[in-house]
Amino acid sequence: MPWQRTIALWLLLLAPAGLSAQEPLVGPTLPLIVHHADRFVGRQSDSGEVQELLGNVRLQQGNVVISCGAATQYRATGVVLLRHNVRIEQGELRIAAPRISYDPAAGIAVADNGVEIRTGAQSIRARWGAYDIPRRQLLFRRAVRYQDDTLSLWTDTLRYERLTATTYAWGGVYLESSIEQLAAEADTLVYHPAAGLLQLSGSVLLRRWARGKEPRADTLMLSAQSVTLRRRSARTLWASDSVLLLYDTLWAARAESLLWDDSLGRFTLSGAPLVWYGNAELRADSIQGVLSSEQLQQLFCTGQARLRLHTDLLGRSHQLRSDTLLLRQLNDTLAELIASGNARSLYCHRTADAAPDGLFRHSADRIELLFTGDSLRQARWLGAVYGEYVPELLVGERFSAWTLPGMAWVEERPQPMPWRLRPRWLP
Repeated sequence: MPWQRTIALWLLLLAPAGLSAQEPLVGPTLPLIVHHADRFVGRQSDSGEVQELLGNVRLQQGNVVISCGAATQYRATGVVLLRHNVRIEQGELRIAAPRISYDPAAGIAVADNGVEIRTGAQSIRARWGAYDIPRRQLLFRRAVRYQDDTLSLWTDTLRYERLTATTYAWGGVYLESSIEQLAAEADTLVYHPAAGLLQLSGSVLLRRWARGKEPRADTLMLSAQSVTLRRRSARTLWASDSVLLLYDTLWAARAESLLWDDSLGRFTLSGAPLVWYGNAELRADSIQGVLSSEQLQQLFCTGQARLRLHTDLLGRSHQLRSDTLLLRQLNDTLAELIASGNARSLYCHRTADAAPDGLFRHSADRIELLFTGDSLRQARWLGAVYGEYVPELLVGERFSAWTLPGMAWVEERPQPMPWRLRPRWLP
């Protein structure tokens, strides 16, 4: 049979009737066109009639261009098995695999022995991949590695939507970004680079390091059930549900939600927040923090603000309670405490040889405490001042009977959290 007739036969066998210019770029209404092959072979097999194109094969269906070393079509199913250095192109999308099963009627390509795709700045590698061409959806499974110009991620299941340039990953995911100076892991991920949006859900652990520091020299460690990062000009982070926060070794926090704004150098903790700062603990309805050059400068507590400053006297702590509480520090050292509105204080007194010597309790409209080198330098009580001294004979072992209201909480300070998912893909 002459070459032209064999190619024409292949086209007739592959192409359904009814093609028109208005129909989609791929799908059952478009033929799979053979542009070139070195050889054409037809044979019978146990599964029915088989037709093969061998050597420098080039095919096209709509705007999808295929090249490979060999192509075999099984007439019973219409599926074409593409082998040997398979390449599929559609616009800026490039798919490379050693073997792909392609269904021209459905417009679905499946690679079951390794695959790599590139589209724009994105590249994805996996052991298994499928491309639904009409829907512009790519699905990957097993040892998936995604990378673009700002982020790398590892997972076992990933879907990439070409129409919206959105990536979905589930069943566990780990990511790193040298530009953002962060690494994170979670059960699921939604990543939309064009919108600058990264959403992590399910047992999220995020670590971030300061500029100029080594990637493993963590500055911030965050745990939550949900974390959303907006990576555009605002650069904000929103975390919710069982938030744990560790910042360097100096302070830590627990809350139900966290809003972190890098552009302003501020963060807000809400939902029964508790902050550990050195040997102090702070509670309030809401706690706002201000940072400068990665260092905590200020904490502002509003709504039933309470502070406990632990001492080396067993079971005793200095205490401060008010409507609002402002803590300022200088060079990682406590510099000032200002309690405003229904302010009350408790101070554990000592003798010259550091033995316990009773308590001082005061109330005022406003209490100001100034520190030098973490040591109290000056105290001022302003407006409606009342004070009392409780002798050590009355305090004794009954310190809890003299504490300020709302000071009897017991919480463990958060500790560094190990990676749960990262070892799946990285040492």
